[in-house]
Amino acid sequence: MAKEIFDVCVIGTGAGGGVMMKELTAAGLSVVALERGPQLSTAQFSDDELSVMWRDELFSPDQVETWRIADGAPTETGRFNAIAHCVGGTMTHWAAWSWRFRPDEFKVLSHDGPVAGASLADWPIDYDELEPYYEKAEWEFGVSGEANANPFEGARKKGYPNPAHPPKVSSESVKKGAEALGYTAFPTPMGINSRAYDGRPPCMYGGACQQFGCPIHAKATPFSVLIPKALATGKLDLRPDAMVFDIPVGEDGRVRGARYLDSDGNAHEVRALQVVVAGGAIGSPHLLRLATSSRFPHGLANGSGQVGKHLTFHIHNLVQYLLDEPSMSWTGLESHLAIDDLHASDPERGFIRGGVVAEVNFGNKLPIMHSLLGTGFPGLERQWGSGFKDYLRNFPRVVGIASILEDLPVESNRIELDTDVKDRHGLAVPRITHRQHANDLAMLAWYGPKLREIAEAAGGKEIWEPLVPNLTGLDEETPMKGSGAHFHGTCRMGDDPEASVVDRWCKSHEVPNLWVVDGSVFPTSGGYNPTLTILANAYRVADHFVAEAKKQNLS
Repeated sequence: MAKEIFDVCVIGTGAGGGVMMKELTAAGLSVVALERGPQLSTAQFSDDELSVMWRDELFSPDQVETWRIADGAPTETGRFNAIAHCVGGTMTHWAAWSWRFRPDEFKVLSHDGPVAGASLADWPIDYDELEPYYEKAEWEFGVSGEANANPFEGARKKGYPNPAHPPKVSSESVKKGAEALGYTAFPTPMGINSRAYDGRPPCMYGGACQQFGCPIHAKATPFSVLIPKALATGKLDLRPDAMVFDIPVGEDGRVRGARYLDSDGNAHEVRALQVVVAGGAIGSPHLLRLATSSRFPHGLANGSGQVGKHLTFHIHNLVQYLLDEPSMSWTGLESHLAIDDLHASDPERGFIRGGVVAEVNFGNKLPIMHSLLGTGFPGLERQWGSGFKDYLRNFPRVVGIASILEDLPVESNRIELDTDVKDRHGLAVPRITHRQHANDLAMLAWYGPKLREIAEAAGGKEIWEPLVPNLTGLDEETPMKGSGAHFHGTCRMGDDPEASVVDRWCKSHEVPNLWVVDGSVFPTSGGYNPTLTILANAYRVADHFVAEAKKQNLS
């Protein structure tokens, strides 16, 4: 029998891939979706911190990466990023912060000018073009929030579909400190139901959000929102446990589908007229670099040499303090309250860019994480004994405040293949080369005291900044690599084929039927969690894709 040729092959089922699957199947296109991980069930979503977070026995047990700070520096091997390899992708265990980028965050080079050592670039699109797709993402995912409560956000034409979640003791404490300093505190927009919405129940405030799956689908994810709708069309062939290792190119210069390995290591090939790569800012360049050919000896669509470059990780401050009463941080969402007064870029501070500040419960709702963060507690060094026991007893009273800061892209920060380290299939793993720009470190130094001021104004006791040696060591040899949950860049979107990988529609400059739709296309990272922007951009691309398909204009 002739092998079936699908209209589209989507590689990766997370934020970008999930939107493309849902929108393209709704338009009547046949889609085969390849996901390297398994299809999990909600029965597997537990709140076991040791198993799910630290041992990573559920979402990405086979994940292997290597990391170094510069060429020639010592290389570490391990799991450095909170990626979920499963149907639905990393959004399956996201914390659900749902931010729109500010208008200036799409035009950093124009807004702030060049910075030595940084590879700043404007996005080829702006806020106004993305605004209707932000709205679409908010309404499809049932984002809970209070419209216009953040006086610094871009103009919106429509409010949120769900009301904001109620405050907690911890968020009320941070609000007290923020307002005492003249800041505007407002509910953090969250992709978690505050009431029943679109067939999904409201949140039960169990507390296991970040890095945990939601067993009742109150948290909006591709797994709970997009994939069921795509499957219902009858146009989706969803294949879990399909590790793509090659995207073959025909004599005509077009990609013709994908080759993948199943869970037993057996090779398969699917054919498609269009291919969408949506593996994230690490997975997408890793796959493109694996897919070499005589036409693309350095990786598919990499004639410019830009695939894998300009990798960014968000950087964070974290300040914690104690209340006299239980903070209730171990219940509810990862964040109930935010402050955006400190976000705007101001070179007079000694650095450009900035980010949002929020009440955060990630580090102080998990007992093991709380114990590891004790190194920064006043008078407590890493030790066993009565001092450490006293620190652990503080668990019910902890409040956290964090910053989400925009780090600058640097061309030498990149993803490439590490041919010395292989995964379980024998494929070269991704090698991360990443070192923070001096601007990032100056930003961290400025925001730390600001967070302390809020804690002091809130009446916090025993204020401290937790130290996590493997993530935030700032000595000269191992500057921090940034957040392991937010990563962007590596397949930059732009108008210049010599300086970017894809065009404004996220289509390859070099391969006419290859698309990249995920966070890897971000030219700059913004000072907010990136997921809503990934979703909005994917809806924009899908809209264009469908319109061109209807006009039979797809190459």
